[in-house]
Amino acid sequence: MVAIEVLRGDITKVEADAIVNAANSGLLGGGGVDGAIHRAGGPSILEECRRLRASTLPDGLSAGDAVATTAGDLPARWVIHTVGPVHSADEDRSAVLRSAYTRSLEVADELGARTVAFPLISAGSYGWPHADAVRQAVAAVRSSGTSVRTVTFVAFGEPMAELLRRELGVLVTAEQLAARLGAPRPPVLLDVRWALRDPNGWEHFHDGHIPGASFVDLETELAAPPAPEHGRHPLPEIADLQSAARRWGIDTGDAVVVYDATGNTAAARAWWLLRWAGVPDVRMLDGGLSGWTSAGLDLESGAGQPVRAGDVELTAGHLPTVTASEAAELAVDGVLLDARAAERYRGEVEPVDPRAGHIPGARSAPTAENLDGAGRFADAEALRRRFAGLGADGSAPVAVYCGSGVTAAHEVAALAIAGIDAALYPGSWSQWSSDPDRPVATGPTP
Repeated sequence: MVAIEVLRGDITKVEADAIVNAANSGLLGGGGVDGAIHRAGGPSILEECRRLRASTLPDGLSAGDAVATTAGDLPARWVIHTVGPVHSADEDRSAVLRSAYTRSLEVADELGARTVAFPLISAGSYGWPHADAVRQAVAAVRSSGTSVRTVTFVAFGEPMAELLRRELGVLVTAEQLAARLGAPRPPVLLDVRWALRDPNGWEHFHDGHIPGASFVDLETELAAPPAPEHGRHPLPEIADLQSAARRWGIDTGDAVVVYDATGNTAAARAWWLLRWAGVPDVRMLDGGLSGWTSAGLDLESGAGQPVRAGDVELTAGHLPTVTASEAAELAVDGVLLDARAAERYRGEVEPVDPRAGHIPGARSAPTAENLDGAGRFADAEALRRRFAGLGADGSAPVAVYCGSGVTAAHEVAALAIAGIDAALYPGSWSQWSSDPDRPVATGPTP
């Protein structure tokens, strides 16, 4: 299965077996990506294009087709030229757009290319709406059946890069991760095994983990020290999180994949924190460790390989949060979801926090119901139905809390899969219930 990556940058500087040029049918250069590739690659690209026009392509290259030439002075072996369609409000040309991608990958397979970099075809002067251009591109590559190992979408600006990341989603499968780990710049892999009643994550990591992973201690690296006024797992200081991220080997621009052995209920904390701190490409391994082993993939034991320190720079606030008072307001004016087990919501049990019950107006939405029987996230449509039944259908603002801001991150991820943006209440019930002046509700209803 092809691994898909996103890079913000200049496609003429990407090191790949082949880069794809969004050409015009004349193959004689032009503006945008086409002109940039010809300028950076030098005259040999244009010379070969002219030979193709004089021999096999006298009428030019048709939209949706592709052909390869030398890459000249570029850091690639080949340039694959393809022609995308001009967008039309009156005619559906999406099949031609998808063909530009699939035909390019067929040419790459014929060349034996293992890594290919694409721009967003037709998304410039040809006027294709950016969101749909991204959907068509990702769908075409995923359905192509190519032997190419890694496809990198190169976005010139951050808005397009973010559209691509959203389309690629929150999750990565074991097969996709295995392919990405063989890429020239593999993702940083983090093992976040932790559970409320099982603090022995490091021992479990030592017994067996995905090769190349670094262990992350949720209690000390993904949280500040507990305090009643902030909760059991307050957000860490950004400087402390940056130091930890550098210890894990994260460089600026790196992709990150996180996993655990409990359906990503702990790994989601790392996913959310790194996204909140400005790391744009963070995904969870769907199914976690069992998803990896059930795919027949190997583990390694021991302390893991030494990691070179990274250089990532983090800044806070890239994902939304709410305070206790804002959570109380959302329970009335929006949708506030309680991700804890139903019996804790009802107030029948409270194993760790000062008082039992829930925030008045909050709706019970146990995190476990985000998963299927194999510990994988339910599909997007099932999650949309689930959250719509709780009033979270995208028509009103949504926030999530749990006991201490850990499993609530899992619910934020599930909502993202369903296409719904949600804020996190970091202090969660451990903060709320520590203040005797805050009201508490019990029972099965908000």
